[in-house]
Amino acid sequence: MKELKINVKSVSGKKSKITTRTMLFDENITTVGGLITAAVKTTVNEYNERRESSDLITVLTPELIEDKAQSGKVSFNVNYGESSPNLKTAVNNALEAFTDGIVVIFADEHKLDSLDEAVFINKIESLTFVKLTMLAGRMW
Repeated sequence: MKELKINVKSVSGKKSKITTRTMLFDENITTVGGLITAAVKTTVNEYNERRESSDLITVLTPELIEDKAQSGKVSFNVNYGESSPNLKTAVNNALEAFTDGIVVIFADEHKLDSLDEAVFINKIESLTFVKLTMLAGRMW
């Protein structure tokens, strides 16, 4: 297993803030599609673990309320839904988002271009996932 730094843009906060977290990847991953699939599986599993262990409600400090207000939703991070995310659907959505250009991935400073592109986990230090936002408007 190889531990990689993952750069994630925070949804909340007053400024565009990029936080770094670590994620373990199997060194046998050879393609961008495999990398995306592994990242989604890890994220869904972590979400399900948090969901099952969220018996404690956190206290909302004034700073936390302000940060959450900037993202448009002040909450206790409790999921009131009954269903868990479907892993197969989540993987398919992530692969489609990458193929459609909605998500861009950088391995260190190299932009990854296709699902079949070869990746060498042992040579990568960090990954950056960027979700692009489509702008509304008319064509000139």
